[in-house]
Amino acid sequence: MNQTIFKEIGNMQNSNDPIKSNMRLVVSIAKKYVGLGLSLDDLIQEGSIGLIQAAQKYKENKGKFSSYAYLWIKATITRAVSNKGRTVRVPCNQITNTDVHVKVGELDASYQGVEAPAIYSKFEEKAQINKVAFLLTKLKPKQANIIKKKFGINCVEMDTKEIADELGISVQAVNKTVRKAIQIMKK
Repeated sequence: MNQTIFKEIGNMQNSNDPIKSNMRLVVSIAKKYVGLGLSLDDLIQEGSIGLIQAAQKYKENKGKFSSYAYLWIKATITRAVSNKGRTVRVPCNQITNTDVHVKVGELDASYQGVEAPAIYSKFEEKAQINKVAFLLTKLKPKQANIIKKKFGINCVEMDTKEIADELGISVQAVNKTVRKAIQIMKK
């Protein structure tokens, strides 16, 4: 059944209709939430509702449509997982890092000038913090310590030389550890 949906979505890409041409975006976002209590078909359906809402509320001065739609799709899918994905309903702001597993490479800062639905702004901030905390658990303690110091997570941000001096290792070793840790977190 899923193969049929993907073929239909692929055929829709050629249309000038913003809803039809952004269905792949819905599918890609929905795939991130599989296993949280709703089937992929249900997640795609909920994401489509968000896409329709985005199309109805979109104005040309809000930036690129797909960036604007991304926020609406993600918000409706998150709300659906919160409301329908469990026997006991959990408020959106109570979903923890065990519920959302998103890779570092998917964090995108291209939404300048686009307002997210206000109700989800605090959830998004907490979700980002939880994502980083979850990703740090994938690392060895030494790698996590270096990443925390390099990017100022729960401490003062330090440059590579300061970290090397503090830990008694070379600058090259710090850089190699940072690259390897980032590579691990992207997997």
